[in-house]
Amino acid sequence: MTDERKDRTTVVTSGGGGGAGWFIAGGLVVALALGGFLLFGGALGGGDGGVNIDVPEKVTIETPKPSE
Repeated sequence: MTDERKDRTTVVTSGGGGGAGWFIAGGLVVALALGGFLLFGGALGGGDGGVNIDVPEKVTIETPKPSE
């Protein structure tokens, strides 16, 4: 009799790895979409704020003379 051993490896998966990874990925997709909409839609950082600043052309500053 010869001893013929055949080693076998059986891998069993239980199905799901949990939904936390998909939940985080979905949240990132929603955050990126919302950020892109706000940035490129003009709600953030774009457009005219309607603020006018009038600066005179010449500014003179006088300092008082020191007392003796």
